[in-house]
Amino acid sequence: MSQTLTLVGASGFLGWHVGLHARLQGHHVRTASARPGQEAELLTAVDGADTVIHLAACNRPAEGQTPQDAADHTLAAAHRTATALREAGSPPSRVVVAGTTQSGTDYGEAKSSGGDAIAAVADAVGATATEWLLPNLFGEHGRPRHNMVTATFIEALLDGDAPTVHGDTPLTLLAARHAAELLLSDAPAGRRAVTDDVAPLRHTTVPDLLARLQAIHGPYSERGQLPDLADGFTSELMAAYLSHSFLRRPAIPLVAHSDPRGSFFETVRVAGGGQTSFSTTVPGITRGDHLHLRKIERFVVLSGSARISIRRSGTDERVDLDATGEEPVAVDMPIGWSHNITNTGDDTLYTQFWISEMYDPADPDTFPEEV
Repeated sequence: MSQTLTLVGASGFLGWHVGLHARLQGHHVRTASARPGQEAELLTAVDGADTVIHLAACNRPAEGQTPQDAADHTLAAAHRTATALREAGSPPSRVVVAGTTQSGTDYGEAKSSGGDAIAAVADAVGATATEWLLPNLFGEHGRPRHNMVTATFIEALLDGDAPTVHGDTPLTLLAARHAAELLLSDAPAGRRAVTDDVAPLRHTTVPDLLARLQAIHGPYSERGQLPDLADGFTSELMAAYLSHSFLRRPAIPLVAHSDPRGSFFETVRVAGGGQTSFSTTVPGITRGDHLHLRKIERFVVLSGSARISIRRSGTDERVDLDATGEEPVAVDMPIGWSHNITNTGDDTLYTQFWISEMYDPADPDTFPEEV
């Protein structure tokens, strides 16, 4: 059922994912900041909402600040949300907090105390409150060198660096897409809820994570080869990797193997499955205008001229690429980016498509959204 949702802290990494999923579920999404000086706007966004989801946190101190400073900012943000809940003329019936499994750190203690403060006010105004205790998150558009090891490793590999790892530190990771699903779910989860039995946690180590990313980066950067996406963790890591690599190299040159008969191009190399198809499009027609939440898709123009347009959902950030069958390139669609292809020529356009899953009409993972 469609609701009015207020996302507090929507401009961050997790906020983008929650906002994307919420919009595609048909909810009306309000966004608000819990920074100092934004209290009036926060109250306006909270008042009359069905559900408030508190995401705001400072998980890394700014230059010149200490971890305690970051923890203080995190706790203060939670108190501002609590104040807005208390002062709202029409408070929400449900409050959800993005908590953390961290304990024994300044940040972990601040998140816990902040969750308690929000829950106490929620109870006072007659709202249910759930705090999801989330482990380390990763996923599309993670922020490198900002307490997110997956994004940091990816950026280092793309920069040509060779990260070094000391020790075999264990990691428990959760893809941000699954965290968004939990935060938006309406199943009763209690005051504090853990993700162990309800989400696909990825138990790994820092060296294993780096090795997995190196196994993706090498073949993909050299020849555009995709990994075995049948493995859920690998698919999630590839989606995270693509969100960083795409803007650096949105089109992958294809090698022509030519002889007097013509030319042969390898368009998709994948260590696994997926589905390959092609389409014909008459001049002036646009296909697509949709996005995916888990599937990775590749376009290759085989004959004719086309413009491929891709836009990051919820933003004006977009890429427009002109492609022809004379100089074929491969274009991979990042998760959460709407995309389309338009025949810009005078002849029929022939386009090949590969997508990482076989089509299932019961679960198509295809959401209409204009570029």
